[in-house]
Amino acid sequence: MAILNPSFEDAGAAPGAAEHWTLVTVTSLERIAGFGPAPHRAWEDFERWFDLLLAFGPGQLALAFFDPIAEGFEDFEEAWANDLYMTELPAGQVITAPFGGGAVEDMESGWANVPYSTAWEDVAAVVGMFDGEPGEDFEEQWRSNESYAFAWGSVASATAMFDGGADPDEDFENGWTPAATI
Repeated sequence: MAILNPSFEDAGAAPGAAEHWTLVTVTSLERIAGFGPAPHRAWEDFERWFDLLLAFGPGQLALAFFDPIAEGFEDFEEAWANDLYMTELPAGQVITAPFGGGAVEDMESGWANVPYSTAWEDVAAVVGMFDGEPGEDFEEQWRSNESYAFAWGSVASATAMFDGGADPDEDFENGWTPAATI
């Protein structure tokens, strides 16, 4: 379905309205909640609930104990189903994976890079061909850019016309009823 009156040139029934367009206005009311005792603030900062202590005195802390053996910290070693956690693999569980018959992957065979060259002199130079040419000129087969223009003079120009092709500039006056305020 085409958009009717896409340039807003045809006036609508009400002042300032465009034909085939609907003006929707939304308003909202915001209320700021005040937190804490006076003076009330518009945010909860949790700083007025307790006094800020930079150090703890004797008897101010309660130590929480973890595990069946009373420890004053959680070490995540007991009762987490990881009692058999290994920090290294035992030698009997390690199996060497063979790569090309060897114990390590040296990235030299089976990767379509044989023979491996370590100097540019060892590489045969070949000219790359693009569309039968020895260089990519980006003129063919790039989204129909065969007619690329290098200067504005070679581009066909046409004046944009408004009001059904009668006016060469948009003046936004075409029968719009002036808006009035009360």
